Amino acid sequence: MPRLQPCSLRALLPALALLLLVSACAPRLQTSAWVVRFDMDSPAKVASVCSEAKRAGFDQLLAQVRGRADALYRSDLAPRAENLAATPVDFDPLGQLLTDCAPLPLHAWLNVFYLWGGATPPENPKHPGHPSQLWILSDNSGRPVSSYSSREKRLGWIEGSYADPASAEYRALFVAVVRELLVRYPVAGIHLDFMRYPGPGYGKSDTLAEKFEQIWGLDPRLLPERLSAETVTAWLDGTQAPADRVLTTAALFWNEFRAGQVTQLLREVRQGVDQNDAPGTALSVAVFPEPSAAYLENGQEWQAWASEGLVDALYPMAYFGDTDRVGAQLREIAANTHRPAKIALWAGLGASGKDAKQLGEEARIAGEEGYNGVSIFSLGHLMKEGTAPACVEAVRAPRRAHAPTVEPAWATPLITASATLQPPNLQTLKSIVGKVLGGKAPTNDLEAKLTKRLQEYDQARQQTIQKTISQLERAPITLPDNLELGGIFRYANPMDSPARWQEQEALCEKARQRLLAGEDLATVAKEMSQDGTRTMAGLLAPRFLELLNPQDQELAHLPPQGISHVMRVANGYWCYRLEGRLIGRQMAFADAPWEAKRILFRRALSEMMTGETGL
Repeated sequence: MPRLQPCSLRALLPALALLLLVSACAPRLQTSAWVVRFDMDSPAKVASVCSEAKRAGFDQLLAQVRGRADALYRSDLAPRAENLAATPVDFDPLGQLLTDCAPLPLHAWLNVFYLWGGATPPENPKHPGHPSQLWILSDNSGRPVSSYSSREKRLGWIEGSYADPASAEYRALFVAVVRELLVRYPVAGIHLDFMRYPGPGYGKSDTLAEKFEQIWGLDPRLLPERLSAETVTAWLDGTQAPADRVLTTAALFWNEFRAGQVTQLLREVRQGVDQNDAPGTALSVAVFPEPSAAYLENGQEWQAWASEGLVDALYPMAYFGDTDRVGAQLREIAANTHRPAKIALWAGLGASGKDAKQLGEEARIAGEEGYNGVSIFSLGHLMKEGTAPACVEAVRAPRRAHAPTVEPAWATPLITASATLQPPNLQTLKSIVGKVLGGKAPTNDLEAKLTKRLQEYDQARQQTIQKTISQLERAPITLPDNLELGGIFRYANPMDSPARWQEQEALCEKARQRLLAGEDLATVAKEMSQDGTRTMAGLLAPRFLELLNPQDQELAHLPPQGISHVMRVANGYWCYRLEGRLIGRQMAFADAPWEAKRILFRRALSEMMTGETGL
């Protein structure tokens, strides 16, 4: 390489200086942190939070002032938070935060539908989470989730008591809470969390079910309880069995109706924020990072919220996993979430188990993908680790400017679901598929395929569905066998690398070998399982056999104490041990549990449609 002559070096100096100046002035990611309620439940803690936030250099804070349908601020509508019981009656956490943290912008973080998580109900009968409240969410059998035991909560994958998103009374209360807070406190924004159903098995109340059945001719409790992007792709391509295609079509429209109950509250809060006397108050929502699963499992259609402009900012909570998983989630979100430029996108990053270097790498990806900022969960964790300044400096990465994206040509815009049930139509189904696929373009000939699915359902509704139900109701039915199972579960996220999936499969197989060798299930589960079985001696909820499913076909042949092979599912791997079997008994179809009814109806519909089509 030739050496630079002095004159050449002098010529380069202005260019180098300009490069350094541009680099120094390049836009950077904004920084934020969530502050949980237990880190602000005393005057000393509030002072410490504000001091640390300023020292670290955060640009804003999200403070949890409504954790369990209560208030860490002055309110005439919400009960005072029970974790403030030992503090002076005039202590106002939000008021002190606004004073001590000034001029740092403060957003009031409110949990929406999650009401209570304790083992015993709240003492105050006026608390929104008290079991006497009429808006408590119920399960498919009509049982309020507030009556669940701790074990039942774990088996039902629910944190505690929830309000039913379909309750107009609860929506009115929550909007009033937001309005009151905005009148009394000069917060920079309202930040919503738990804006969702707790899982796919909730929301089929008698009222909503009746409305759905009037149009669709089918109780939604007979529909598949869990859908995925993979099953919907098979449905779209016509590779599902005829009966499953019909049931999936109805389930998609039911899921859209259910999501509309969540979105209705967001619309009402949006209106309340816009009517606030302090213009410029931001409305943001913390959301699950995988939009397809968020929509299908929790009724959280946040990509449609962005498309329509119902929010000012979204905070996808990409807390968990290694950099490969978090990076993949952040890239997918940025590539497929179509939003106006005015809607900010914040990468929610989890600090637990991560150092500043890993957080910095995740923030670098967020910056490259056009995110506006990074929010860390949580400030309290950083304070305990003493890493807040280093982490804030690490995540203040360069940011590429976001260019407003155009809705894809393959579909109409992602229309937010209505709380009023709409009859089946092509435009709505097209939008639903867009949400299910996370904003990604589906296969070719979309409209032709959707038209065929609608025609199939209409034909079945007029003929086969009612004929099948009548057949089941005419004579006693035999319940499917009910298995008592133990299990070991190893979690793998769809965004994880192939190596991570292989690692989790190998660990599940290792646990299986220990069970085959005669080790105690509870011991193996405690050491190796990664869900509720870890703390429940490996035992699972009773399970009716659905012999149309390949996994259940293997389980049906297990002998007592027999152990299954390692089975892959959408989110990881299971191996099971048969603890007991209850042989199905005869009863009237109307008296059967909904889980059994769903299995029996699917089987009978499949047999009838197979006979009709000759397949």
